[in-house]
Amino acid sequence: MHMIRVPLVAAILVALVSPALAADPPKADVAFTNPGFANPDTPGLLTGQPRGDVANTSDMIFLKQFARGGRAEVELGKLAQQRSKTGNVDEFGAHMVKDHTAANDKFAAAARAAHIELPGVLDPEHQAVRDELAKLDGRDFDLRYVASQIADHQKAVQLLIYEIGSGQDGALRQLAADTLPTVMAHLESAKALHANLIGAPDPRPR
Repeated sequence: MHMIRVPLVAAILVALVSPALAADPPKADVAFTNPGFANPDTPGLLTGQPRGDVANTSDMIFLKQFARGGRAEVELGKLAQQRSKTGNVDEFGAHMVKDHTAANDKFAAAARAAHIELPGVLDPEHQAVRDELAKLDGRDFDLRYVASQIADHQKAVQLLIYEIGSGQDGALRQLAADTLPTVMAHLESAKALHANLIGAPDPRPR
């Protein structure tokens, strides 16, 4: 066996390494440059700071989702005042109209400041609930309406807690924090109302 001479080995190494040095450096892995996996179109992503005049994706999603629920609370509350024959349910509906109208106005102002267009009509899910409730009356209406209020307020609480902990806009996080106690009180009221309805005797003749 012939030994490969050192000069020859050096020449081979130079030939292999030189093209790699001349080529463009490899691009950074997106997993390292974008660890939060944000939308690539997010303004300010490369600098690590979102532009002040553009809403970030997280806050935008929160505002739209919360607005859908808020609009539904007002619409269903008005329906409860029309269809319910139970004083407590009627009062609860009026309370929802009052509180959520006030909250909706505040979140709409926040959306306008962030140049976010909120939905102007009920989303399909809540429209289906409203259509169902419009066909009911008396105890059947009360039970279905209050059950839907428990589910909706549970979702609203989760949304607010998420925004408080993960939102990027400081003013919007504060608004969420200010709104959370009211929504939690609504949830407890709906649970208590539902328990009373379940425990009360059915007034319909057997």
